[in-house]
Amino acid sequence: MTGHWWTDPDSNHAFILSWFSVVITISAVIGGFVTANLTGSSLIFAYGVENLVDFLSSVVVLWRFYCPSHVGPVQEAILAKREQRASVAISLILVILGFGIMIAAVGHLEKGTEGDEEDSDKLIIIGLVSIFVFGFMAFIKFHYASMLSSPSLHKDAICSLIGTVLAISLVVNSAIIKSTSKAWWLDPLVALLCGLGCLYVALKSIYFDYVIKGIPILSPRWWISSQGEIPVEGPPYPGADDGNNFDYDTEEKEQSTVELPNNTQTQKEEKKSGYCCHI
Repeated sequence: MTGHWWTDPDSNHAFILSWFSVVITISAVIGGFVTANLTGSSLIFAYGVENLVDFLSSVVVLWRFYCPSHVGPVQEAILAKREQRASVAISLILVILGFGIMIAAVGHLEKGTEGDEEDSDKLIIIGLVSIFVFGFMAFIKFHYASMLSSPSLHKDAICSLIGTVLAISLVVNSAIIKSTSKAWWLDPLVALLCGLGCLYVALKSIYFDYVIKGIPILSPRWWISSQGEIPVEGPPYPGADDGNNFDYDTEEKEQSTVELPNNTQTQKEEKKSGYCCHI
């Protein structure tokens, strides 16, 4: 790896972070569902569902930064072509997460308070560990997303942040239930707000991509073969405006129809005769 993991992260560092996130979230999914089965807690079941969605988000980011060889400028350009699809995919995952949290919160509000002191102790321990682990992951992901200019990693960080907020709510609610059950509704209320916030972020991003930018997210062909858009500094080619995104698919089509200038034609003739100058 080149560069420090914190001050100068690259795609390799993001890939390792995504692996760490995948392992942590799948462990939380298993632990959450097992604990929910043992305690009958709807809160911890919602915690398991949130981590399942967070796991899917981390898998998408893992694909976004996957490169089997050393990451150089060429490899970085190839990986960048996946960014657009990864970002849209995580937006869709955030929609699922938002609806899932809201459904669990509404179900908890209808059911009312639950659990005994022993269950509350277990939930507090799980929540405290989760606050530290997922809070730390969210912090690193936000930092990497900023350093690497990756919207997909930023949205994955939002998933981890929501998990942290739910873990805080889980601890607070369990502590309240342990002392008094009158304020049990605070946890599902916070969860409901988290779900609404998640839906807002996701739907706003999807609207921007689909309506404003015109990305064909409903087309299977785009998901399979899109080359994406790579932001570049300065004009990507002569005559282009500064700051525009460079679409490689369009560029290739344009190149096939552009008439070769005289000097390029001369180079092609020299190549045939055995003389070629690489620019």
